[in-house]
Amino acid sequence: MKNFKTLIATLFIGTGLITMSCDDDNNNNEMSGQGSARIEATDAAVDAENVSGVFLSVDEVQVIANGEVENSIMFDEPEVFDIMAYQNGETYFMGEVDLDAGAYDQVRLMLTSGAEAFIEFTDGTTQEIDVPSGSQSGYKINGEFEVLANGVSEVVLDVDLRKALVMTGNGEYKLRPTARLIGKSESGTIMGSVDVSQMSADSKTVVYAYAEGSYSDSEMGEPAEGSARFEGSVNSATVDASGNFTLAFMPEGDYEIIVASYEEDPMDEDGFTFTSATKVEVEINGSLLDIFSVEARSTTNLIIDLF
Repeated sequence: MKNFKTLIATLFIGTGLITMSCDDDNNNNEMSGQGSARIEATDAAVDAENVSGVFLSVDEVQVIANGEVENSIMFDEPEVFDIMAYQNGETYFMGEVDLDAGAYDQVRLMLTSGAEAFIEFTDGTTQEIDVPSGSQSGYKINGEFEVLANGVSEVVLDVDLRKALVMTGNGEYKLRPTARLIGKSESGTIMGSVDVSQMSADSKTVVYAYAEGSYSDSEMGEPAEGSARFEGSVNSATVDASGNFTLAFMPEGDYEIIVASYEEDPMDEDGFTFTSATKVEVEINGSLLDIFSVEARSTTNLIIDLF
């Protein structure tokens, strides 16, 4: 089993550029009147290596508060986009909607009946994805964000297909309602690099972020049908060929970081087989720490070495 050790040359936290803007600073605490929300979508990589794209066909984006539709973005023609094309902090802009100042807890993507979602494989073939009630009650993304009077709130829908897209026992794909909704101004980023010089060309490395205290070794186990390995993670990112990774739109808080290794396996449907995982630790002033704090509008940088 491979082990990982964290050697931090610097643990740098820098101020980012994520903002929530208001036309009048005096209205920062004003919860009457009207503002707006800019809705964007993002993703994390799927586990299956034979998938080249995951497309959603959206008729309408509904913004919900306490179970009621407050307003929506309507499209003249279905908005069709590949959610897999927007990873590592990149987003797909879906539109802006006027809203009464206040708190909101859900966004629903109303999907086109008959062509709601489909997968494109690396061999050029496609397959429909089952999205339960996608055209009736919509694909639901839960979370919380706030709209201020005369303000513009930037809101991200993180679909995270690694967890949301699963294969059922009959070989069909299903889109689970595991996506998360987060306000940009309340999120931060973990960026870093892993020393992949000792890794073979037939392997891949994935970084997972867990809320403090929520990770256990059982997360490494073979997932039950309809679920994903490392199911409890808040976010994940595949390390690129240069060893870099980005965990974007992380809610402010404390996290544990897990680094997992996968080896190429031509007999596996996904192309890779899980081999090992280890919690990342940082040595600071002679002490080993395994908790990483994420602050809103900031970026934490990590350098992870193998031994």
